[in-house]
Amino acid sequence: MVEKIMLDVSNVNFNYKFENHNVLDKCNLELKKGEVGCILGQNGVGKSTLLKCITGLLNYDGNVKVANKEISQINPKERSKLITYSAQEFSINFNYSVFEILLMGRNPYVNFFNGPTAEDEELVYKTLNKLQIEHLANKSFLSLSGGQKRLVMIARALIQDSKVMIFDEPTSFLDFKNQVLILDVIKKISKEYEKTILFSLHDPNLTHFSDKIFTMKNGTIVNSGGQDLLNKDTFMDIYGLSTDILQYNNKKIVIPNI
Repeated sequence: MVEKIMLDVSNVNFNYKFENHNVLDKCNLELKKGEVGCILGQNGVGKSTLLKCITGLLNYDGNVKVANKEISQINPKERSKLITYSAQEFSINFNYSVFEILLMGRNPYVNFFNGPTAEDEELVYKTLNKLQIEHLANKSFLSLSGGQKRLVMIARALIQDSKVMIFDEPTSFLDFKNQVLILDVIKKISKEYEKTILFSLHDPNLTHFSDKIFTMKNGTIVNSGGQDLLNKDTFMDIYGLSTDILQYNNKKIVIPNI
């Protein structure tokens, strides 16, 4: 049986108004149902911009399809059932509790007249437990540390339960334990519920949580593959950095030569 392509990005270009060059130039990537992908690249190469285009937050040229539906042609509520986006920055400035913030993740499915269901609330509690943040449920979101806010916003994206989930640097602000916890949960959810997940990452030594690696340079995807992509040539190409690559427990470890 042919595996279904769940996320298909084809020849995506983007430039900001008044700029005479493309921030994104003919970006292409695809992920199958239940597949996890990560994007590696220097700061400023367009990773965040690409993720925002994929989720329909920016107007782009080209095609982005989720479950064979063009994202730009879908109304926002239906789009949020297909794809969810967890940003680097936190834009919530109201004094909601963590539980209230997480329950908002169910908004695409909520009936205007009835509100959230008992099942919605149960999903919130399950996700709190899964990410080991149940002790934060009744705390004000504004009182949390940057790392705690990051965990809560990732939890909200998981609660939204879309077919495709996009995370912009999900490990930022997090300590080492929580970086591993988040990526492990992301990978397990993708396999258990056949979710397609794409995230950007800075640490190549955490790419083993993904099935597919995309490298990005000068606004375009320059290569894709598995752990075989973690080699000296790759890191010299996208970072201009000399590296040594070690093998341990079927995982590659990247060490910079500086």
